[in-house]
Amino acid sequence: MTSLRSGTVLKDSNKPITNPAKTPQASTSKKRKAQEEPPIEDNKENVARPATPPAESKFSSAKTCERTPGRVGPIKEDDRSLSPDIKPFKGTKGQKVRKTAHEKNEEYRQFARENEGHMFHELYVCFDNGPKGSPTYDKSGFELDYHKVAEWMKPKPYNKSAMMNGMDRAVERARTEEKRMAEIFFEKGEAPADLAYSTNAGYWKDRVSKDLNVPWHKVGVPQFEEWEKKGFKKARRGEYENFSEEDRERQMRLLSGASLRK
Repeated sequence: MTSLRSGTVLKDSNKPITNPAKTPQASTSKKRKAQEEPPIEDNKENVARPATPPAESKFSSAKTCERTPGRVGPIKEDDRSLSPDIKPFKGTKGQKVRKTAHEKNEEYRQFARENEGHMFHELYVCFDNGPKGSPTYDKSGFELDYHKVAEWMKPKPYNKSAMMNGMDRAVERARTEEKRMAEIFFEKGEAPADLAYSTNAGYWKDRVSKDLNVPWHKVGVPQFEEWEKKGFKKARRGEYENFSEEDRERQMRLLSGASLRK
């Protein structure tokens, strides 16, 4: 085809005009910007959970075990409203006599056995099964130790002085252990300054429990020392202080009845 103005031939003028290829500059810059900005969802998640990411050992690149070590049975809820209606007397009208303490205690035990939601249901089942019976799991899913349950079942004489002295010794021992755990779990000089009113040691134990794959109720100072030797990442100042409601509920389950587990 010839141009009417210049007389030059216009090549391929009869071909449809196509859009030029898009340059990747705009998309590349957006991609780079997205990589530089922290994900919003991750920031929200870190607010709701302990501020330390899952620790990794310097001896292994494998992911830490995030399940709950030692939990085998299902998690069951306590029904705090369950309470037996134990009458003080027995017998027919006109011939009623007062029940003995033993009789009332047996009624309470039977009520707990028959109602799975009762807080002591699993303890009475474990005791009835005996030392060679089938395993019994508490409401948090951990196996109960028959011998510990049997000792708990024994009636104990009330001695206020002995009880108070025992509590004082237990509190002092717990404070000493918690101080040592804090020294190990946190970087040097970054542990909480005041542990007197701290209730966060259970969360430290949970981290060590998962890293070593040891049940929470078996974690103590020796396990913290082993954790340190294996090179797991330590916590920094300000971490393990803010917990979600889910974290607190989980901690209560780990703590409740822990002394009676196998």
